[in-house]
This record gives sequence, structure tokens and C-alpha cells, in this order.
Amino acid sequence: MTEERRTRQYSVYVVKLRKGILRNRSFKRANPKYVKGKPCVYVGSTSKSPEDRFRAHLNDPKQWSRKVKKYGKVLFEWAYRDLPTYATRDEAERAEAEYAEELRSRGWGVWQN
Repeated sequence: MTEERRTRQYSVYVVKLRKGILRNRSFKRANPKYVKGKPCVYVGSTSKSPEDRFRAHLNDPKQWSRKVKKYGKVLFEWAYRDLPTYATRDEAERAEAEYAEELRSRGWGVWQN
């Protein structure tokens, strides 16, 4: 195992989405309990910095989520800054899914792949 692999850390990040996402059918189906006025966000995980990953969403067709490309506004730092980092991609992806569900349970509109 390379030194880079041993020291790589993964994190969960949150992108604030424009409210226009609420007209998207798949987003509405994924968020049947959305509470009007609550944030709409994308939750992802990455081994890059959240800033680099957000830039990739906006500029790299091989790495973007269409919903982030079309509706992404800014990183929603306060929504993820206190989350831990993870040693493996699997741990980060599990944490991403759990956090997405937690935010949905608060009435947020959430997209997560």
C-alpha cells in the first residue's frame, strides 16, 4: 500500500442547491416530506477538499452530478464542517447516506448519489 493511500482521508460535504430543484421530478420523489422553506442540498463524499470537489462538479463532465451542475450554488460549509473524516471510501459513503437521511428527517430537500 502506498503512503498516499494510507494517509488519504475522505470527508462528507454539502452543496446548497437553488430552489428551482423543487420542480425536478426525481428530486421531488426523493423528498416527499420536504418542508417548504427548508434548505435544498446535495450531500456527497470525497477524498479531495470540498472546494476542489465542488469545482469538479461544475467544470468536469466526468465528475459532475447533473443536479449540482445545474442547481449548485455554493458549498454549505456550516452543514458539514463538524463532521468527522473517514479512513476509507466505504466509511465515507455510508456516512454520506446516513447524513442525507438525517437531513431529510429534518424536512430538508436532499439529493445524494
